[in-house]
Amino acid sequence: MKELRAAANFNLAWTMLIAEECARLGVQHAIICPGSRSAPLAVAFARNTEIQTHIAHDERGGAFLALGIAKATGVPAVLIVTSGTAVANTLPALVEARMSRTPMLVLSADRPPELLDCGANQAITHAPLLAGAARWSVSMPCPTPEIPAEYVLSTMDEAFARACGDAGSQGGGVHVNCAFREPLAPEVLAWDSAWLDSIARWTKDRKRTAWRVAIGAIETEVEVGAAVLIVGRSPNAVTQSLATWRGTLLADITSGLAQSSTIGADLVLRACTAGEGNAALQAALRVEGIVCAGDAILSKRLTTWVSQQDCPIEVFGAGDPRIDPMHRVTTVHAAPVVFRQGRALKPHAGWKRALACANRAAMKALSSERALCEPTAITEVRDACAAVARGTMFYGSSMPIRDAEFLAIAPPRNWSVGSNRGASGIDGLLATAVGHALATAEPVVAFVGDVSTLHDLNSLQLASNVESPLVFVVLNNDGGSIFRYLPIAKHTDVFERCFSTPHGRTFAHFAQAFGIAHATPATRKALASSMTKALKRGGATLIEVSCTSAESERVRAQVSLAAQQALRLEFK
Repeated sequence: MKELRAAANFNLAWTMLIAEECARLGVQHAIICPGSRSAPLAVAFARNTEIQTHIAHDERGGAFLALGIAKATGVPAVLIVTSGTAVANTLPALVEARMSRTPMLVLSADRPPELLDCGANQAITHAPLLAGAARWSVSMPCPTPEIPAEYVLSTMDEAFARACGDAGSQGGGVHVNCAFREPLAPEVLAWDSAWLDSIARWTKDRKRTAWRVAIGAIETEVEVGAAVLIVGRSPNAVTQSLATWRGTLLADITSGLAQSSTIGADLVLRACTAGEGNAALQAALRVEGIVCAGDAILSKRLTTWVSQQDCPIEVFGAGDPRIDPMHRVTTVHAAPVVFRQGRALKPHAGWKRALACANRAAMKALSSERALCEPTAITEVRDACAAVARGTMFYGSSMPIRDAEFLAIAPPRNWSVGSNRGASGIDGLLATAVGHALATAEPVVAFVGDVSTLHDLNSLQLASNVESPLVFVVLNNDGGSIFRYLPIAKHTDVFERCFSTPHGRTFAHFAQAFGIAHATPATRKALASSMTKALKRGGATLIEVSCTSAESERVRAQVSLAAQQALRLEFK
């Protein structure tokens, strides 16, 4: 590597090792947030031709952008930030990364030790800021020839392995703190390239192999004979092993297995207890064994139903965080697995009938509803996207993902699903969707609420640089309607001002300010037309659907009632 020996100064030689090793490990994307102290890192990654760099003007948005890329690809993106509060702004995304086991590499620049705790500008202690969220944290010394070059490489190898979960624990975000003395810019300052001699096998390797390769745990094949398998968001190997499952799957909307025959459990269970209840349906749903795979599921009704079953409950893919909110699990398997169908496995008769019945009724009710509101908007957009071979449906953490899950609105065939359900925050949703778009170069449709959009307006700048179709469907009901389902809604003296928080804003002018196409359809037909145009046009589009919480709730109730009535006739 002649270019490495020709580095302008030692700081740059050090960071070029970091960037090159990241490329050899498989990193394809780096997000650079502007800063002075981080210049050696920014220059090294910007000049590495194997890594695509993106610019984020704020670190919080940049961190969620890196998160979205990793969620779409399974490979960590590198986030480069400068010292001070820039590091603190990465915390929300690192929390989501930890809870959803999403790999992420945060490289923060820092002042040298002699400038810490002495009143120097922009000098704060970084490591404690992220300690509770990062899977691993390491503070590298200031670049000096006294530290061998292999230390730099092996440290990045360890960081990558820990982020990916290949170092004996679950994956997530890793924080590498990099201290630098002057010069920060690539100014010419002589250094002894003999420092590289100890890594000759690496510098001369034409195959560009990483210094150290981590071999993760090998998946164990598990035979399942239970009739019901409940699946949350899971590794690709798990999802693929369940693609042609003979038994009954109850698939969470985030699982990658959600289709008309696997979703709708919430509708079914709601019918069990609605009104005077449905004893025949409850009896038909009893099971002899339950297997749960992947991350936590969205439906509390399904979680409660699992806890009430008098049968063994096995959880696969658990660990940190543990997946046992009702504390009824009998066996936990933390090692990676793939599933094999037992010879006796067959569909659970009761669940198969119930899901089919509930889904037919729900889809009929949604299709016949003329009003444009949150549930019908998701349905209409889903139908418009079905004309496109593949893409990603990204669901916001508040009502959008609940509507898709609870009303059994399956994504189009061959479309992936994205979300930030690890910590279920509403921050950074636009940026995360941008990450999916940049990583896949395929259409991404993001359903986000109005409060979530307000929370992440800066990320419209990130979206303006996307070339593939990226559509933000902003469901604007003027406030946080999800709080209407909580007991606080009864306390009218504080509810609207402190919880519902109406803001009176529309978003078309924000899109215009960032150079993003926009539309404000008022009917289902107009929404379908806007979606079709956005998917053909490419680039980012913001489609704003203005509706009321009351209208959306009316439609939700109608869909639920339709499923209940159909199930009551089916199970007498």
